[in-house]
Parts: sequence; C-alpha cells; structure tokens
Amino acid sequence: MFASFRLDEVRLTDDVFASRRELVKIYIRDFDLQRLMHTFKINAGIPSNAEPLGGWEAPDCGLRGHFVGHFLSACAKFAYGDRDETLKAMAGEIVDVMQACAQPNGYLSAFEEEKLDVLEFEENRSVWAPYYTLHKIMQGLIDCYTYLHNSKALELAVNLALYIRGRFEKLSHWKIDGILRCTKVNPVNEFGGLGDALYTLYDLTCDARIFELACMFDRDYWIGPLAAGRDVLEDLHANTHLPMIIAAMHRYRIGREPAYQRAALHFYNFLKGRTFASGNNSSKATTCIRGGVSEKAEHWGGYGQLADALTGGESESCCAHNTEKILERLLEWSPEAGYLDHLESLKYNAILNSASAKTGLSQYHQPLGRQTLKKFSEPYDSFWCCTASGIEAMSELQKNIWFRDGNTVLLNAFISSTAVWKERRVVIDQRTSFPDSLTSTLYIEADEPVELRIMFREKAVKNIKVNHEHIEFRKEEGYVSVERLFRKGDRIDIEIEASLRLVPLPGSEASAALMYSNVLLARVGDDKPLKGISDRNLQEKFAIQEGRLEVLIQDEEARFIPLFRVEEEIYSVYIDWSGHAVPELGFSFAADGRAAYGGS
Repeated sequence: MFASFRLDEVRLTDDVFASRRELVKIYIRDFDLQRLMHTFKINAGIPSNAEPLGGWEAPDCGLRGHFVGHFLSACAKFAYGDRDETLKAMAGEIVDVMQACAQPNGYLSAFEEEKLDVLEFEENRSVWAPYYTLHKIMQGLIDCYTYLHNSKALELAVNLALYIRGRFEKLSHWKIDGILRCTKVNPVNEFGGLGDALYTLYDLTCDARIFELACMFDRDYWIGPLAAGRDVLEDLHANTHLPMIIAAMHRYRIGREPAYQRAALHFYNFLKGRTFASGNNSSKATTCIRGGVSEKAEHWGGYGQLADALTGGESESCCAHNTEKILERLLEWSPEAGYLDHLESLKYNAILNSASAKTGLSQYHQPLGRQTLKKFSEPYDSFWCCTASGIEAMSELQKNIWFRDGNTVLLNAFISSTAVWKERRVVIDQRTSFPDSLTSTLYIEADEPVELRIMFREKAVKNIKVNHEHIEFRKEEGYVSVERLFRKGDRIDIEIEASLRLVPLPGSEASAALMYSNVLLARVGDDKPLKGISDRNLQEKFAIQEGRLEVLIQDEEARFIPLFRVEEEIYSVYIDWSGHAVPELGFSFAADGRAAYGGS
C-alpha cells in the first residue's frame, strides 16, 4: 500500500511550510549544547558550568531531559533530510555526552534513578512521567542510528532498554499493572511511545528480550476492549494513549496478531467522533477535576460530544504529531482516500498551525473557540511537551505530501515541493500557491522515458492537462489518475477543486467552522453575530479575495483567513451561525507545567 517518500527524497520549496521548517533548523543549529546537556552531566556527576535551561527542562523539573530526546531526533532528521554535516556533527556530540553520562547498568537520563523507585512504590504520585522522558531519550538515540548510522547511539538505546527490562523483571504482575495503568485524569505515570520505540529496537537487533519488554507496554485495559469493538476513550488522556495505538500497529506489523489491527481500526473510528475540524483531537475530560489541565485540555470526552470542549486548551499539538503517525500506518494497510483527506487537514490546520511564522516554535494547545489567542513557546524558558514534539514535527514537515506504491506516485497535498524517486530515476517538481490560487503544475524530469501512474484524491481535482492538452483521467475508489509514458519536460497542469463549507462542531446545534477545501479558516478581529448563513448560500454570501486567501462577508464586517496564518490576532474558529447574540465565554489559556500535572 502507500508509503510516504523518505525525508531525503522531498524538498519543500514553498513560502509557508519551508520557512517555518527553516526557522526551527536555525534554532537547532544555534542551540548551545552545553546548556542542552547540563542536567544530564549534573545527574551523572560530571561538572558543568553552563546556564541551566528553564521551564520543563529546569534542573528541578521532573520532566527534564525529554526535550533533549526530541532535539536529538530532530537534529538527526534535519541532518538526514538535508545532508547537513553540521547538524550530523551536533547529533554525534550529543551522543558522545550521553555516552559519558550513561551508568554502567545502562541507565541514562537527566533525572535521578531513584525517581523510578518512587514510581514503583507509589505508582501514580510524586513523580512526573519518568518513562515518558526515557522514551524520548531512547527514541532520539534510535533516530540517530536510523538516520545517521551512529552505532554508539544504538548501543546506548539497547543498554537503556535492557536496564528497563531488569527493573521490570523484579516486579509482580500487579505492580507492573499499577505502574502502566494510565486511567486516571492527568496520569503522571504516562510512558509515551516507549512500546513503539522498543519494537523498533527489536526490528534493529532481533533481540527477543527487547520484544518481550515491548509487549509489556501493550496494556490490556486499553487494547482488549478496543479489539472487541468497545469505545473506552472517554476520560482517558489523549497523548498517553495515542502512542499506545502506534505501538499496537507496530506489533501487528511484526507478528500479524489480528487483535492489534482490530484495536487500531476500531480506535480510529472512535477517534473520528472526537476530532475537530482541524483534524486534531483532545480537550477536557467528561469527569472534570477543577484546577488542572483536565479542566481545559488533553483528554477525550464522549463520542460526538464536543459542544462544551472549546475550553481554551483543546487540540494539544502533541496529539497532532501522533495522530499523523497513526494515519501514516493506516495507509500502509489500506489506500482509503479518507485517511489522506484527514492527513491533509491535519497538516495545514494542526501541524503547520502549531508553529509560529516568526520563530517556528510551537503552541502547546491550539484553541478553536471564540475570541482566542495563540501562545507560542519561548526559545529557552518553556520546553513544553509540544515544544519538543513541535521541533521534531518541523524536521519532518516534508513527509506525507508524496506517496508511492509500485509504479504509482500519489500526490496528497498541493504544497510546492520536489520529489526525487531515485529508484525510478525520476524527479517531479510541484509548483503551486494553493490555497491562494487553485492551480498546481507538475514538471517531470527523467533520465529516460518512464511508465508512471500519478494519482490524486478525486475530491481535490477539477481538471487535468498534460502538456497543455485536456485529458480523460481515470476514476477509481476516491482517486483520479494519469497513467502514461512520461518523458523529460512533460508537465501536468491541475485545476484544484475547492469551495467553502461549514463543518459543524460535533454535538452542537449551532456552532460550525468554516473551511476552504481542507484549509481551516479563522475569523480575525470583530466577533459580531453573523446572520442568515448556511451551507446552501455560502458561495453567495462570501467573497474570496484573490492573491492571498481571504474571505469577506456582509460588507466586509467579517474577515476570515487561514488559521495557520494567524499569529498575534484575536481570532475565532467555531462560530454560532444562527445570528443570535451569544454570551461571552471569557477565553483563558490552559495551565501548563506543575500547575497542570502536579508533577515534581
């Protein structure tokens, strides 16, 4: 089935995606590694005079070290994708410091080993997600080996895995169940994607001990009911359980155990009923505990019940990062066009939208209600979970635009980019300014004539020309395709299908978001009620400005722009279109850090 082109095979050439990616690349390249590795050295007893980082990487924060793992992953992916020797050297320097900080028993972290003793004793108190942080460190090492072939990184990752296995071997069944049962609101025993990372280590080493350890993180309280078709998402912490689905999909790839595939497929169906127009998910728990992050964000409520979910803390950026991974893997199972539709929406409205156009750094939550604001992380004083996943998301922003299978190329998003298919000795250069215009042109470069089928989602394409001539394109199961012998200099001109539509907020009778194709629009500035607007008369009521997408309504009293272009403006996404005055909601940001989790 469809597989995304590799990071080194796609280059972004647009003004939006490429610029935010480049901002993060510069941020990483300029980062002081002495400051980055300070807490690792201190924890290992190695002197360091570097100025400590702040926020969630501060020396007294329980989550310190998590950003370093994501940083190493991002550094490796940038270095691989861009053939950047400077970033490759930086990644190697980080691994060298980690090697110096690793304990003889394999333990490697920026926090004390005793934190795991506390977790084993108390299970869900007085710690802040230690295995979550160990996952980020392990994954960074794995990525450094996978993309840059750093053998020391693989050795450190394996040693850390065996250290974790050694701890678990000493624990009873019920103690392990307590440590890994993340069913409480705000679970401070969250363990991230450790299961998936361990399955990757098994793929690399074929070490049965690592596979057995990975299986321990596939918890039956979660996988069992899902495999049986039961919706158990309500009140669970979203970004704790999204990585567990990724791990289940990985386990299915290894062993073809059908329960894990069923669990993932059922999960995705249940997730759709908790998904916003942005393609992302997470908000408050149904069982709401006042004062913490549960009141604002990060959990799932009931299926199709998002009417009260616009709290100012909905749509956690980390969830977009992991939902994209799930969709990638679903496409490996089935070429369902709906998965690609979701991917495109997620890419514009939750992944690109998470990043500042000025700094490239990420939002924690992405508010979608009325009269809201974006809040981006600071370069050295935030280091939220979404700061960390955000820099990694930017390092791989070029993925999931182009896919391939056999002799087929699938273009999923109209984003200016160049795809290099080395095995077929063909280069396809896409030039477009979508969503500001509704045309895209593909230029073919091939060493010799090549037989290709180029596919698009049917709902995204109005007309196609090849070498300036209209053609009859094939239609099949949600796709259209052009199949022929392509030669150097051939071009394909695409007229993009796009129109305005209202996307209701699940569970709400009046609130809906405005979308243009799969690009989510936000109303900026004034919040006066809008009257007499429905799907039936949208095209008549709105005027679409040419040159730069902007939608005006009612004598220019209402102005909408793509959500990803909002930076500092007050904006509204879900709007009551009934025309009645609605009460002020009083927007406020969700808490972060200790105020949110109660972590130490």
